[in-house]
This record gives sequence, structure tokens and C-alpha cells, in this order.
Amino acid sequence: MDGELIPLPSGTIRRAEIRDLVGHLIWSYFRANPIGKSISEVDCRISDDTVRRPDVAIFLGAERLKQIDPGKIPAPFAPDIAAEVLSESEKAMGARRKVRDYLRGGSKEVWLLDHANGEVLVHTGKGIRVLQGADVLESVLLPGFALAVADLVVNV
Repeated sequence: MDGELIPLPSGTIRRAEIRDLVGHLIWSYFRANPIGKSISEVDCRISDDTVRRPDVAIFLGAERLKQIDPGKIPAPFAPDIAAEVLSESEKAMGARRKVRDYLRGGSKEVWLLDHANGEVLVHTGKGIRVLQGADVLESVLLPGFALAVADLVVNV
């Protein structure tokens, strides 16, 4: 429930590999395109009583980055893009709640990376895109970023 601390078990090695791959690819993108920053597993204030820790938080824009004190947690707001790697044990209700919280908190996109089904679900305020296999993960928020879904959630 909102405002309640919910302990979570550690993820699997595969889940950590996917998280690390996404973080590395976005970090590499920002090295060539310095428009933001990606941070793995950092607490982000989503609302007055809710803090979430996305697997990868993507923050965009110099002004927003200036508002983040690297010596303090949580980050003062939701990431522009929250990437979450679903675990096999995660229930649909919990995943939907995370997506809702991030979007209500100000995230523009939420990526759910689902290895079990070989999918990436991209949630925005306008709906959901379901990407599979050779489909390409792209975002208007990350100009020029493109990655085959199979390289993220199938071939890992």
C-alpha cells in the first residue's frame, strides 16, 4: 500500500544481467549524446508518500539533472523513463501498480522488460506498445537510440 515499506527479494542473475545491459546501453548512448543520465537502482520520490527504485532510472535535461544531489537519496522526482525488468515471480497487478505510480509521478515512459515472454512493453500516457523479437525499442525521448528487443530480453 502507499506509504508502506515493502521488502523485495533479490532478483535472479538473468534479471541483473538484463538490468545491467540496459544501464550500459543507455550510459553508452549518453556518452555520445549528452542529454541525460542513467542510474541503476536509485530511489526516486514518486509522490509525497511513495518512493520507487526502478532497475534503471533515466533522467533527461540539464535543468532536471541540476536538481538531483548525487550525495542524497531519494532523487527528488520520478525519472523521465523508468525501466523495470520483470521477474518470473512478479504479478501483473504489481507491475501495473509500478507503471501507474511512475506515470502519475511524472515519468514520460515506463519500459517493462519481460524475459519470460520475450517482450518489452513501453507504457506512456497515451497507451502501451508491445515489442517482440526483431521489433526495435526506440523512444522520441532518446533521439537516435534503437535496439532490437531480441538483444535485450531474448538473447541474454
